Amino acid sequence: MKTIVVAQQKGGVGKTTLALNIALYFARNGANVAIADADAQGSLTASADMIEGLHLVSLSEVLEGKTSADLIVIDTSPRNDADLPKVLKLADFVLIPVKPGYLDVLALKDTQAILNSAGIKKAGIVLNMVQHRNAVTREVQELLQSFTIPVMASQVFQRVAYTRSTMTNGVFGSEDVKAQAEIENLADEILESL
Repeated sequence: MKTIVVAQQKGGVGKTTLALNIALYFARNGANVAIADADAQGSLTASADMIEGLHLVSLSEVLEGKTSADLIVIDTSPRNDADLPKVLKLADFVLIPVKPGYLDVLALKDTQAILNSAGIKKAGIVLNMVQHRNAVTREVQELLQSFTIPVMASQVFQRVAYTRSTMTNGVFGSEDVKAQAEIENLADEILESL
């Protein structure tokens, strides 16, 4: 069993949307995937009835090893809550979404410190909600080079298909082939690290 944890100490960076779409991508490609909602906001849990092809499991099931999935994707809270260290102990890979903004990069310092203290070896920063032809994105990419966590080659752009993910059963239920390709590329890049 492999575990992908989507974590970032800043809220609003798209953790839940990425967790959902990555899990759906792997499920569509034949993996036995479970998804766990470790975010107190509970967005994945609330939308579980609208999503087909995924097995939603509780965090306690994951922590107690009571799931038979080949792959577990865990969405986390934007706060360093009591469950985060337990979740990170299970992580084979930690995906860290960052929006192209200066405050988002500053928040990454806390996330990096938490991952370092947890001894995380495999992690990647993904630029998420990228706007086309934006000079800030290039500047943020340069700032991210100062972190020890590698920046992934894949980028996820700001698209309506992501906003509608729970209504369309992920981007693969939409007609947005660019969004689909972004998730495929990101998932494949994560898979290479597992």
